[in-house]
Amino acid sequence: MKKIYFTLFVGIFFIVSCSVTQEYHFNNNFSGTANTSIDISIWKDFMKNDSTGEEDKSLDSLDQSLPEIAERLKKVGAKNINFGWKNDKTVLFITYDFDDVNILNKTLSETGTETDLFKGLTDRNNNSKKETPKFSIRGKRKLIYSKPNTDNDSLLNNSEMESMKEYFQYSLLFSFDRKIKKVANKNAKIDEDMKSFGFSGSMFEILSPDYSTDFTVKLKRK
Repeated sequence: MKKIYFTLFVGIFFIVSCSVTQEYHFNNNFSGTANTSIDISIWKDFMKNDSTGEEDKSLDSLDQSLPEIAERLKKVGAKNINFGWKNDKTVLFITYDFDDVNILNKTLSETGTETDLFKGLTDRNNNSKKETPKFSIRGKRKLIYSKPNTDNDSLLNNSEMESMKEYFQYSLLFSFDRKIKKVANKNAKIDEDMKSFGFSGSMFEILSPDYSTDFTVKLKRK
């Protein structure tokens, strides 16, 4: 029997609506911290009067996936791994440090990608190459990011999800110790402090093959 395991975002398929935020902070040497959080507060409001036990089952599924994810992260070099709930058990999070972008890329391969938000389950025995987002650096001041291609059979193309897309929000955020000189992507929204930028909106829009989150960011010297 093929072994099936939960990715970080398996809970999305048990949740009526949610907001997912992925954040990456880079130090001057491009080590840093990655954080992913899933806000299910709207879903919990929907489930207040539910008596079927579905809420407990969904939360249990999320809880059970986190220790395995943390163990996989540790094996590929992630440090200071922390996970759990906050805000009265309405926000699920996992955070960890990475020494360089090579380790960051390995952690993304282990825990799933933006595309996995729409898969829920991954077949570990499937030998087909799974594309993951890739970070790379050029010189001492440039960081390059490439978004993975979205599979044609993802829920992005599921007509049943069309009416629910307003309830699924996604933010992909990047911050730096140094100020930003330039970001090569017209979709990127740079914050006033010039140390962070990101992409936010409907999950269906941000992860669509037609929406680019690829970028090259050049940082100032100081």
